Amino acid sequence: MKKELKRSYIREILDAINEQTISFAGGLPDDSLFPLEQLKEASNKVFETSKCLQYSKSIGDDNLREKIAEIYTKYLSFPTTKDEILITSGSQQAFDIISKTFIDKSLFVQSPTYIGALGSFKILDKEIYEYKNLSSLKKSLEKNDCVYIMSDFSNPTTKSISAKKREDYAKVINEKKAFLIEDGAYSLLSFDGKLKIPLASKVKNSFHLGSFSKIVAPGLRVGWIRTSKENISKLLVAKESLDLHTSILSQMILNQYLEDNKLFEHIAIIRKEYEKKMKFMAKCLKRYLPSFTFKRPKGGMFIYGEFEEDSFALAKKALENNVAFVPAKVFFKDEKESNFARFNYTNSTFEEIERGIKIISSNINK
Repeated sequence: MKKELKRSYIREILDAINEQTISFAGGLPDDSLFPLEQLKEASNKVFETSKCLQYSKSIGDDNLREKIAEIYTKYLSFPTTKDEILITSGSQQAFDIISKTFIDKSLFVQSPTYIGALGSFKILDKEIYEYKNLSSLKKSLEKNDCVYIMSDFSNPTTKSISAKKREDYAKVINEKKAFLIEDGAYSLLSFDGKLKIPLASKVKNSFHLGSFSKIVAPGLRVGWIRTSKENISKLLVAKESLDLHTSILSQMILNQYLEDNKLFEHIAIIRKEYEKKMKFMAKCLKRYLPSFTFKRPKGGMFIYGEFEEDSFALAKKALENNVAFVPAKVFFKDEKESNFARFNYTNSTFEEIERGIKIISSNINK
């Protein structure tokens, strides 16, 4: 019997909300911070040639790959060449092509883990196991298994792995001769601007995923995989079967934007504004929802914490009152009951944050 496929809970919520809804649900960046004028200027330059509308290389634009490689080498202490970069249609596509090409055995994911990755692995019918810590992973991991991990400001928990712990994880994964998929979606969004060396830099069989969605604009749908040249040649078979190549128009616009502007100056603005919003949401949660326990994150786009009651039922009640947040059960493989929940603070105004938290509070106190 063919397995019934389910849509992502978060995407369904985003479809269901309207103009009156205050949404803390999706991992949406603040669109008021998009470098709109700079992207317009970049687009005008790109449209001076018809190449931006033509078919292109499956591996991606050479100039853009060169610039991404430079980010790894210069800012992440992870020496990289353009031959080790494969451009993807958003970071989400990376899960699909890596899974189809390299994951033949068991896949281990953090508990809880990013719903987008979980959904991608499930739809390809991979054998998924959850792990809570390195000790439990070490006991179960075998040769050619794969580990999926977010080392920085993990979605949903917002936790990061220390430099020492990264060494320990790398040792285990290398000793077991397993694969690593490291998702770096939020790695550049640390509030203090300090960046950790990716775990992938210490693992032989590794894939490090990145994206311009959180640091420039998600609508361009440009992400990448950083891995060995040999791995990329294998991934290209799966990539070409999906879309031939990522939109060359988006790639050329991004490349021109990076050519004309300083990316990390823009990221510094984002970090500063997101920290302000995080602190304000934390203040509102303490004031209006004192029973909700959480730790303030040091980066990323979310606050994760625990209610005293089932968060799924509370999220349903809140949505009926035009406020959306994500109950933690959807971040677990088997969608187990949980009192935990994730709040996005980046895509709401300060006024919306306070009003939305007040509405949730009134739902609890009814």
